Amino acid sequence: MVKTLKLLVLLLIIPISVAAQGDFIKIKTDKGYKLVIPDKVLGKDILFGSRIIDISEPSAKVYAAGQMRTPPVVIRFTKSGKILRMEQIVNFYSVVKSDPIYESIEKNQRVSAVYTFDIESKAGENSSDVSIIDVSKFFADEVSIAWPLPDNVKKGRLDPKLSSILFAKEFDDHFNVRVHYGYTGGKEPFSITVQYFMLLLPEPMKPRYDDERVGYQTISLKRYQSGRAIFSEKIISRWRIEPKPEDIAKHKKGQLVEPAKPIVVYIDPAFPSEWIPYIKLGVEDWQKAFEKIGFKNAIVAKEYPKNDPDFDPEDIKINCVRYLPVDEANAAGQIWIDPRSGEILQGDVLWWNNVISLINMWRFTQTAAVDPQARKLNFSKEMQGEMIRYAIAHETGHMLGMQHNMRSSYAYPVDSLRSPSFTKKYGTTASIMDYARNNHVAQPGDLERGVKMTPPHLGPFDYISLEYAYKIIYDAKDSEAEKVELSKIFTSKGKDPMYLFGPFTASPIVPDPASQSESLGNDIVKSSMYGIKNTQVILSNLKKWTDEVGGDRDVLANRYDALLKQYYRYLSLSLSYIGGEYEYQGPIGVFSERFVPVDKKRQLEALNFVMDELLTAGKYTLRQELFPILGATYADNVYKREADVVAAMLGNILLPRLAESSSFSSSNLTIDEYLDVVDTKLLNLDQVPNAFVKNIQIAYIQSLALAYKPKKGDEIISGFNAITAESVYKRISKTKSKINSYISNGSGDTEYFMYLMSLLKTEN
Repeated sequence: MVKTLKLLVLLLIIPISVAAQGDFIKIKTDKGYKLVIPDKVLGKDILFGSRIIDISEPSAKVYAAGQMRTPPVVIRFTKSGKILRMEQIVNFYSVVKSDPIYESIEKNQRVSAVYTFDIESKAGENSSDVSIIDVSKFFADEVSIAWPLPDNVKKGRLDPKLSSILFAKEFDDHFNVRVHYGYTGGKEPFSITVQYFMLLLPEPMKPRYDDERVGYQTISLKRYQSGRAIFSEKIISRWRIEPKPEDIAKHKKGQLVEPAKPIVVYIDPAFPSEWIPYIKLGVEDWQKAFEKIGFKNAIVAKEYPKNDPDFDPEDIKINCVRYLPVDEANAAGQIWIDPRSGEILQGDVLWWNNVISLINMWRFTQTAAVDPQARKLNFSKEMQGEMIRYAIAHETGHMLGMQHNMRSSYAYPVDSLRSPSFTKKYGTTASIMDYARNNHVAQPGDLERGVKMTPPHLGPFDYISLEYAYKIIYDAKDSEAEKVELSKIFTSKGKDPMYLFGPFTASPIVPDPASQSESLGNDIVKSSMYGIKNTQVILSNLKKWTDEVGGDRDVLANRYDALLKQYYRYLSLSLSYIGGEYEYQGPIGVFSERFVPVDKKRQLEALNFVMDELLTAGKYTLRQELFPILGATYADNVYKREADVVAAMLGNILLPRLAESSSFSSSNLTIDEYLDVVDTKLLNLDQVPNAFVKNIQIAYIQSLALAYKPKKGDEIISGFNAITAESVYKRISKTKSKINSYISNGSGDTEYFMYLMSLLKTEN
């Protein structure tokens, strides 16, 4: 049971004198800004943070107006004589008050002060009830614990003459203070306006424990219990979605009711007006999932209210889809939580200016071979809107607390992605939280048959994911009992791949081939073959299709870059099979094995596919007809991407994991077997190599030499790295002998062979 903290109530400061309004903090403006803090507020928990209101352009390249870049902190006010202290809570834990260890834990978790204020004269006030402090200087300077920018942002010196408190505004449970800061003495003039807030934290709601089969953003609470080791409980992040008291009986009977406090998301008017309906659809796509657990209108999107002077989109209680006019191609879902319980208190969808270019380019590179409409510079309102809706729905999922689920795109058979009936029902993936953009498996003619090109609005997994976080278990007396009941959601689905979860892994080659971004279908080699066919069609027609729609040189260059990236990504995706393991999330006993090595036959199939495609890719990717427009030096992009694939094949990810995999089972692919195949394929010196193949062979030899790491001084190679080094050393010896034999025989390009030999240096 999480330690209960009583409700904190604040009165907000406003720039005019006001009458007492009960037990809230209020403001006096005689000779500056002064907070009047009732004693009933002392010891209560407050969320303290800030948001960027505006910022000068040099820093706006990274940081934008509307962002809360730094997580808010939890503070308390306490009084000691004539001093008022602001204390920051940094440790959050759970312990039952009746436990013998409770008092000891409290003594070892004391909260420390970060700021102190002199309590002024209480003239005109009941001295036993309130404390008055002057906060004029406090807010006029950077408030370090709530500052929205990291320390590495170079600002110069704060100039008091260029800085001032603009206003303060109060509400029932929080207040805002807006301050403008100006700086001089830096490389460039700098200014920023910051809106600070202090928000009362409500009585903590019952936390919901995490389950690795569902994938939510989590916090960890240390749990203490006398006589037991300390352990951490993972708590998921979620909104407080509950029925109104008068609707509880209806909800228990399965009737649809509106939540007491729905999630309201406001849409920034900076978006083009024709986008607004699609943004609204993307946010409200999640309504269907909430309806499955008995709530209607649980999440709604609205435009900013017009002619409402009290509406402040920068307020901590306002959730927004925010437009950030920054030169970045990205979007994100952002949440701020109550660290005591995981309750989401505020959320935003952030839309950077150039993300529209990115999603448009995805549509072109992945579907232009199939869909003539995707070849245009300006898509139709409907096509553009569909992509915006997808992106907003994905980021709204993050705003609801969800992580990426990279396992969902592996749920569907590849051939099903060419089925009109299947794709109409399921789209490309089992979860909108995957990175499965558009249907690159579909081939020319499939669109006319009715095959869908885009992801679903929500996938099957999204419904059970939301159910896990937001379903109310009325009969559960505590979080432990809830977890037992919620586990049944997964057991009812068995091993259906539509309901499996796989986290996002930040690695160029992921350990689990079934859980990676940008892939489609349950056979990556097969789906990549389809994708490569489509990319070859687009590359062959790139100049023609760009000319037809009036594209200039920049359009052609950007499209070509994106197609090269897409082409070689298909090769890298398949490398994940090599030495890979399928991972199945969940408690022991759900699956007979948590880690299942990729079959050796599948590994070899993937390896041969990558090498065969790599050796022939140059004739498709190096477009001679583009050089008069882009310049011949543009060909270097092709050579670099070839070399990157080779480097990945011999890098510090694949080789050690092959050593690891083969150590567990003699039936798995070994490093020696792997290097034999690679060497035979890539270093075929019987044929005169063209420029592409020479580039690949040189990259192979260089990567082989780099992969060998002999002992240096007292450094000792151990573990799987030692096995890797031994195998690479043996391969280098064999490769040297192989090249030497060609040099001795005088066959082929002797100077080229000697150059390759010079690259195979393994000495320190």
